[in-house]
Amino acid sequence: MTQSATTASKSIPQRADIADKNKWNMADLYADDAAWEADYKRAQGLVTAASTYIGKLRNSAETLYEALTNRSDLLQICHNLYQYAKLNQDLDNRVSKYQAMTERAAMVTSQANAAYAFLEPELLQIDDERLRQMAKRFPKTDVYDFYIINLIRTRKHIRSAEVEELLAQAAMIARGPDTIFSMLDDADIKYPAITDDKGVEIQLTKQRYAKLMESPVQDVRRRAHESFMSVYRDHVNTLGATLASSLQKDLFYARARHYESCLHDALDTFNIPVEVYRSLIEVTEGNLQGFHKWMAVRKKILQLDKLYPYDIYCPLFPDQNYEVPYDQAINEVKEAIKPLGPQYGEILRKAFESRWVDVYETEGKSGGAYSWGNYATHPFVMMNYNNTINNMFTLAHEMGHALHSYLSNKTQSYPKAQYSIFVAEVASTLNEGLLLQHFLKKTTDVKQKLFLLNRQIDNTMGTFFHQVFFANFELMIHDLVEKGEALSPERACQLWDEFNKRYYGPAVTVDELSRYKWARIPHFYMTFYVYQYATSYAASQAILTKFLAGEKGIIERYLTLISSGGNDYPINQLIQCGVDMTTPDPFLATLRLFEKQVDEVMRLTGIA
Repeated sequence: MTQSATTASKSIPQRADIADKNKWNMADLYADDAAWEADYKRAQGLVTAASTYIGKLRNSAETLYEALTNRSDLLQICHNLYQYAKLNQDLDNRVSKYQAMTERAAMVTSQANAAYAFLEPELLQIDDERLRQMAKRFPKTDVYDFYIINLIRTRKHIRSAEVEELLAQAAMIARGPDTIFSMLDDADIKYPAITDDKGVEIQLTKQRYAKLMESPVQDVRRRAHESFMSVYRDHVNTLGATLASSLQKDLFYARARHYESCLHDALDTFNIPVEVYRSLIEVTEGNLQGFHKWMAVRKKILQLDKLYPYDIYCPLFPDQNYEVPYDQAINEVKEAIKPLGPQYGEILRKAFESRWVDVYETEGKSGGAYSWGNYATHPFVMMNYNNTINNMFTLAHEMGHALHSYLSNKTQSYPKAQYSIFVAEVASTLNEGLLLQHFLKKTTDVKQKLFLLNRQIDNTMGTFFHQVFFANFELMIHDLVEKGEALSPERACQLWDEFNKRYYGPAVTVDELSRYKWARIPHFYMTFYVYQYATSYAASQAILTKFLAGEKGIIERYLTLISSGGNDYPINQLIQCGVDMTTPDPFLATLRLFEKQVDEVMRLTGIA
């Protein structure tokens, strides 16, 4: 059964219908569930052994190094345990066994963090200079050097051993809102069926909804939108309470660690200045004219009396659209990334041939796409590939993440391998930019060029403008709870409606159901996460511009960046590539480029 045939069918494929080559090989992580259980017992033993270091860290550099190493080993095992269980759960959220294993893995991770909660408070009883001297006497001085630097920087936000242990133990409770949202959104919610313009009944899923939003027929888009969003309207009280609980969790941790706000808490993890977040919003909202112009252009090209939010995703030149089978998408992505050099290309080839990617949608499988790195083996990439051009670009995006993880894990020690999300989205969106350039170079046809420009503009709309929209909404709702106000579902809907009108401008007629979209955004359960899509996109566009200009040494500096893991603060890592995110320049450059592309579409179509 082809994927296009599946999309036109009411039934959803089962796991057994998919060829093994298009599925993860979970044995790369654990041979079977029994091997997982053995590692689980090992983790429990290491948790118990942590207490042997209490009160002894200042005795010698060797003892401190051993404690840090044993904690790293334990956390790596916990990561493997959680990842194996959660990946299996994501493949079919209806299987209770993996739901239970995921909870057990989360629990032992919480126990591990609680067992070593004494470590930072005990270290911070040692003065800064002695800590630096002890680090210089470690058996390997390049493993925990950045950890010590960052520990000293964040000294005032680390609490006593007793408080740190309580905060670690609270992690299981803190996971509640995210877990509840995921279970509701991925397992319990059922979407209705609709009929397309040919009279074919289609059972809605997240992926099918996304594809229907690309339909050239407005009435199909409207029916899909109304059927899909009405489900979130009908669950708005539950989803509102879940999000409000998540905000209270954020506030609890920010106050427990003596941060000025939830934003300060979230950004301090990677030493991102709060001014970067606020500058992103202020610069963008002060320059929305290009976005408003694009909405007006869309309305004219589509020849619509009224343009609604569900009309902003469909291709403007559908006769130039086509389906891209998965194998063809692989070849296009491999060709597009050739400018990154043979080493990068060889790793990508290995990834596709070694089942790093779980390709197709199946019943019970989590929606969307992601890449999840693993230090011991290789990254795992989740797709729900449905043969659209957008899915091909998503594949390029997620493989950017995967290779970033792979190179960092191979280059850095475990304590320094994990990069920040602030940098992560550079690698993914740069791959998308290279894929677009690959197609632009291949065409001389004006209609095809318009289609590609439409694709790039829509990408900027989704990865930059919408993420700034989301970031400001997230800031506003956190500000509400920090002031002691309640976030009711009605208040959330009111704010979302205001942002819809502000960002889309006068050319868009905002319908009633669009005010419920906040209720289906999983990233709001990942505190102040979404802004990094926008900042990373701006940074990747700056680096891509350097590639296209032939700047000497930029490829080498970029490969160094994506091999650097977390060996420095992300702001510093990007500066090494010539991009300074503490200035408004990358944001302004992205906004100007967007408006230039809109003007080019207007020129090619003759729209005044």
